Amino acid sequence: MSTTIYLDVDGVINAVTKRAPTTTGWGEYARRKVNSFPIMFAPGLVEALNELAARDDVTIKWLTTWEKDAAEDLSPALGIDGRSWEVLTGDQQAWRGGDWWKLQAIKADVEATTPERFFWIDDDLAAEAAALSWVDSRPEGTAITPHLRLGLTSAHVDELRAAIGAEAVAA
Repeated sequence: MSTTIYLDVDGVINAVTKRAPTTTGWGEYARRKVNSFPIMFAPGLVEALNELAARDDVTIKWLTTWEKDAAEDLSPALGIDGRSWEVLTGDQQAWRGGDWWKLQAIKADVEATTPERFFWIDDDLAAEAAALSWVDSRPEGTAITPHLRLGLTSAHVDELRAAIGAEAVAA
């Protein structure tokens, strides 16, 4: 079964905090400046994303305000093999509710590509009732809403691996 993962950056890959989180299961964190923005990330998360992206049955797409900069600048700076991942875009002025640009972008992509299963990973989903309702209405969809200051945890990645199947690569 094929899986598409729609991936945000800030609050997901970038734990938006000054101190390395201690409760994420990743252990080690690193800091980088990318396009003058401070990025706090776990090398273990980068490794896990690269392992998932290397699978034939997984497609990862950027769905972030970073847009093309996620692929072009962030990926090489952090060691993410995401330069070739598709970047979904939209009117970033449409920020909240049913008109949220990310919701409109993912709806259009899911309709066009009809993935068998998808995960939308974005810390902002927790505050977006319309987006969560839409994902909940999709039997093939799952929302993962990391905490802004923690980002995607090892438990979240374990959830992804378990849903994708027993053949998943262990961390």
